Amino acid sequence: MRQFFRDSDRQLSIRWQASLACGLLAVVGCSPNVTVDSAAKSLETMHQAAIRKPAKPNESEAVTPVISELVNSESAKRMNGKEPELQAALTIHSAALVVEDADTSVYRKVIAVCPQAFRDALQPWVERRRREGLEVAVIDSEPTAEDLKRSLAQSDTSRCNYVLLVGDSQPSPNGEASNPEQYIPTIYRAADVTAAYQETPQIPGDFSYGDFDGDGIVQAAVGRLPVKTSMQLTSIVNRIIAYEDSTDFGRWRSRVDLVAGIGGFGKMIDGAIEMVAGGIITSSLPGFVHTRITHASPTSDFHPGVKEFTSTVLNNYEDGARFWVYAGHGWVNELDRVPSNQFGRPVLAMDDMPRLNRPHGSSPIALMLACYTGAFDVNEDCLAERMLLSDGGPIAVLAGSRVTMPYGNASAAMGLIHAVYHRHSERLGDAWREALVEMATPASDNAELRSRRMMVDGIASLLGGGARIDNERREHMQLYNWLGDPTLRLSTEQDVQIDDFPDAVLGRPVTISGTSPIAGKLTVEMHRRLGTPAMAADKAANAYAAANETMLTSVEQNVNAGPWSCELTSADLSRVATSSSTPIIIKVSVNGKSTHAAGSRTAWLRSPSKPATVNETPSKTSAQPPQTR
Repeated sequence: MRQFFRDSDRQLSIRWQASLACGLLAVVGCSPNVTVDSAAKSLETMHQAAIRKPAKPNESEAVTPVISELVNSESAKRMNGKEPELQAALTIHSAALVVEDADTSVYRKVIAVCPQAFRDALQPWVERRRREGLEVAVIDSEPTAEDLKRSLAQSDTSRCNYVLLVGDSQPSPNGEASNPEQYIPTIYRAADVTAAYQETPQIPGDFSYGDFDGDGIVQAAVGRLPVKTSMQLTSIVNRIIAYEDSTDFGRWRSRVDLVAGIGGFGKMIDGAIEMVAGGIITSSLPGFVHTRITHASPTSDFHPGVKEFTSTVLNNYEDGARFWVYAGHGWVNELDRVPSNQFGRPVLAMDDMPRLNRPHGSSPIALMLACYTGAFDVNEDCLAERMLLSDGGPIAVLAGSRVTMPYGNASAAMGLIHAVYHRHSERLGDAWREALVEMATPASDNAELRSRRMMVDGIASLLGGGARIDNERREHMQLYNWLGDPTLRLSTEQDVQIDDFPDAVLGRPVTISGTSPIAGKLTVEMHRRLGTPAMAADKAANAYAAANETMLTSVEQNVNAGPWSCELTSADLSRVATSSSTPIIIKVSVNGKSTHAAGSRTAWLRSPSKPATVNETPSKTSAQPPQTR
């Protein structure tokens, strides 16, 4: 019988798992220990610059209109006149990490821990990695985690930054031996920060197999392929090869699917949760990324309907995305229910696995910001394992093995996004290793990191976390584990340069020009920002689709590497209601034969009656992290 972990009613009321939801609840006065007055006062100095900063287009797609609804709601009006501070508290800050690029040439080794029974099935992967220039060492499993750590220590780890575990884990929280001919033991550590919410005193995790010197800073990223048979391993290896060799540079590569569960705290608070769940992700992404949100709250514009919710999630999954992100409640074998009660339908459950339907070459990478979904040590497969092992499932899954906390979730997601999209990590393990190093590093040790974490750390500190927020991040290094190959190659887009251009004017063409690093099909699109009002006619037809469809107009043409120019028309935008200026995003992509490129630039869309202004578009393309207003 599966060991089944389910939240108690008390835990459900405390821990909503969407990024910083609990922290935000404190800011808006829903924590019993923090008043709105004290929260706003503590944040006043931190956010003076944000309050005074003039409005301008935001290159990200942060769901900012929710903020206006919050500060204008009846509940917010009872907050002692602290609307400006609330506005500042809800501002998401982002900046580029200023560090020297690591010399990746010294990290060219992967150690694969693989039982003899799986060696033949792993061999195509071994040969592929060696052709790529990686040094591959394959060692046997051991009965206990301590034995395996000693075995890894006896290997040459001086140039190793990837550890691949090939095999499932047997439950052994008390150090019992597992069968090394089929299983790879995991490491158990006592819960600390999350101990009050854990139903088990120990947390399983693999990350410290990559901490060769035991200092808490990993040298290697660890991933696990939780296979039980050679056939399963052969299937995963074939899918990895198809994913890495894919030349499908369609829209899925620039999309992030975000599915948010319901908090159940009312319209205002659930709106705040929606903003954070969407904002913490979208504000960290480059402007060329398309974010699609599906929210379980029936008051949200991003809610497709109770009866259609799971089918919408599955249809969107089939439509494709580079990352598929879930933020909400989770258990070992299912995600939260819609509606959120015993009669609701799970957002995703074991029975839905056959309906995960993506080609192997365009599978998503899944991030499960939820409890228990990655409990890979229990007797039967957890949800994350079943997703990975499904033929049409994700190519890799990051999931929590026990109770996860909002601040730890946000830290993991932000670090990973930054490494993938702004540091352009070559492999999945490179991105996760950078995220782990960030999570282990106090903000006080790095000025840039302190700036980028200012908002999330500030809110967490208001909850009374103080120095414990560092411990919470470190504990989530143990809680979050990759089910997948840490050497998975990520197809990183090259940068398309976009020149400055005047305001776009309704009814008049606008010329967009720039420079492409590659030849291929050029697509230039004009978008409204996600979360700004959709066209009324579209919303009346399908509010959910209209909320997510932000494209206003587009053009396609073939280009050579080098300068390009095209003309966008806004003549068909008569339905756009703008009496002055509306922020827009120009998104550009070039799909070549063997690679792709992308870029974006913010701009203004104005009515013909408004005088032209100097374009406030940033001087750099979206390779630079988005700026918020």
